[in-house]
Amino acid sequence: MNDEKPQIIIREYARNYGSLSIIFGFIGIFILSFLLSPIAFIFGILALINKEYIAGIIGILFSIFGVLTSPLLMALIHMPTITYIHNGIML
Repeated sequence: MNDEKPQIIIREYARNYGSLSIIFGFIGIFILSFLLSPIAFIFGILALINKEYIAGIIGILFSIFGVLTSPLLMALIHMPTITYIHNGIML
């Protein structure tokens, strides 16, 4: 009785690499930066490849800040951390 043809809906899959890069990078600044900062950097590169330029750049910057504030990652590349302890006071 119903003469309508079925409609086919094609939905394009949206990749949110930029959002993931920002989230992992921001959290990586504060906790688990040795794990989250490299993941944020990878997602940032993938975001740039998929033309999410602003989110990709912000995620890469957050991942770099995460690496700079991580004593473990800085020890791996043989550089001192940003924190400086002088007479028992962390500056």
